Amino acid sequence: MQKKSVGLIILLIIIGGVLGAAFSQYLAGLFPESPVKNFFFKAIEFGLKNSSLNLGFLNLTIGFTFNITAFTAIFTILLLYIIMKI
Repeated sequence: MQKKSVGLIILLIIIGGVLGAAFSQYLAGLFPESPVKNFFFKAIEFGLKNSSLNLGFLNLTIGFTFNITAFTAIFTILLLYIIMKI
């Protein structure tokens, strides 16, 4: 079995996240409000909210958040599984 590069794995995580988020956004409009819809399409958000540092001559703002839905996790795991089998 070939050793996979770290860059390829990171790229697949990003692609899986983007595809899962797009699929989730598309399907969310097709389902009526229900607990099942909330489970599959409500995002869990975590990360670092925007933080600012103002030094007078320099204003630095940094922050990032991840929004994970069930489909984002499914697509990411599926892509990683497929690439590890190849």
